[in-house]
Amino acid sequence: MNKFSLVTQVGMIVVAVAIVIMYIKPTIAQIRETQDLTTSYETESANVSAVNENLKVKIAEIEAINPSDIAALTRFMPDTLDEISVLKDISAIVTAGSVSIFEVSYKGVVAAVESDALNNTNGGEVISHIFSLSFNANYSQLKSVLALLETNAYVLQISNLKIAANDKGVLKVDMSLTAFSRFPSISVIK
Repeated sequence: MNKFSLVTQVGMIVVAVAIVIMYIKPTIAQIRETQDLTTSYETESANVSAVNENLKVKIAEIEAINPSDIAALTRFMPDTLDEISVLKDISAIVTAGSVSIFEVSYKGVVAAVESDALNNTNGGEVISHIFSLSFNANYSQLKSVLALLETNAYVLQISNLKIAANDKGVLKVDMSLTAFSRFPSISVIK
């Protein structure tokens, strides 16, 4: 007769099945969960590495910008606008155009307007600052003032212009000038 009886063999089979159901099957499920979690961590780590590489490229592009270009951009489209300096610049332009009597004033800020050109890059908004200028001049003085306004170091746009001539050939000029500044954005810290 066999050393192990039928009952012992059946008992061993039951114990083996119980071990498989109670220990091995949950352990395999835990191993699968751990493998899935590891796979998701590896995927996210690869994504983070790709973002970090992209960030390094963008930072290198920013650092490669010539400081004189940054200064020119800041002068051309500043983050903040000093209204008094703009008033002085307009006065200097009109005086350089041989106009001695004029009136210049600051009219205020127009609500920030989204610029399509800036939206494509940084979603920037442009703030318009309105200035009023009135003077009497002859035609050559008016041309001189307009030419000097064109050569200004920053954007100074004529948004409204009214010219009326009197009987003596003197032109009464009323214009609205708009200077622009960028809406404050996130600054790059070096």
